[in-house]
Amino acid sequence: MSKPQNPLHALARRIRAAFGGAQQDEALADLSRRLARIERQLDAVEKIWQRTRHVEPAVQALLRERYLEPANLPYPERLTARRFRLSSQNQEDGLTIALLNEVGATSCRFVEIGSGLSGGNSGFLARECGWSGLMVDGHEGHMVQVGRRFPTVKAVAAWVTRENINDLITSNECGGEVDLFSLDLDGCDYWIWEAMTACSPRIVILEYNSMFGPDRAVTIPYDPKFDRHRHHTAYYGASLAALTRLSARKGYRLVAVEPNGVNAFFLRNDLAPHIPACEPARAYRLLEKYDVLIQQGNDVDRYIKQSGLTLVEV
Repeated sequence: MSKPQNPLHALARRIRAAFGGAQQDEALADLSRRLARIERQLDAVEKIWQRTRHVEPAVQALLRERYLEPANLPYPERLTARRFRLSSQNQEDGLTIALLNEVGATSCRFVEIGSGLSGGNSGFLARECGWSGLMVDGHEGHMVQVGRRFPTVKAVAAWVTRENINDLITSNECGGEVDLFSLDLDGCDYWIWEAMTACSPRIVILEYNSMFGPDRAVTIPYDPKFDRHRHHTAYYGASLAALTRLSARKGYRLVAVEPNGVNAFFLRNDLAPHIPACEPARAYRLLEKYDVLIQQGNDVDRYIKQSGLTLVEV
């Protein structure tokens, strides 16, 4: 695949074509060099940003630790106030530790479906806490790297469906009780969670689609070949209310949502009865970039209607 054309260089060429001549060529060549230098500087700034963008959330976590007393807070804030990030995307690490402190761990094993390169919500458990378990992702090259990064983990490259989810778990010796099950596929998550019976997790982390709002119990239809990148950025997954209803049928209750509005935390009903269930509307948070899309009039429901797609009420 050819490298994308620099739009600034393309502009310089158009100017050169419009205003020919040796003097103009020299001036435009100098402009091109300056623009190339600016581009390199911007690349350096981007690298610095990527390395430092988690500093602010880390400072905020320290401030919460210093000034908030979780025991004086109601649930779910008693849990979410303890959030922080070591390797997770949205400070789920601290929330997971907070729940583990309340319910304990029995096997120190996890199942992570949709781990990506970072290890997902289980990466810090493997790296910092010595846990073992299963990480699954559809990108074969990434999973080779994951296997090197997390030597206590079975890293498996597979396209996950409701037809193969249980075999993936049992064939990799993660059946029975595990302490954590995390599911983040940006696709048919609802149907895969519904089909999963191979293990009995104590804590469950499910990604929900906040674009669907706090009240609607909806999911995309099941399609084993679903690829989010072929659709509107917000046409995927299931609403928080839908995942809460399904989890209740499976014996789990919603206890918290991390404040960025991506992942929801569920506890098995026989554990920590002092932690109350949350109503989806109480725990729901809207992802900031979706708030921007809504403000811009970017309506996923209109896209669904215009594209002949559907949502399933559950």
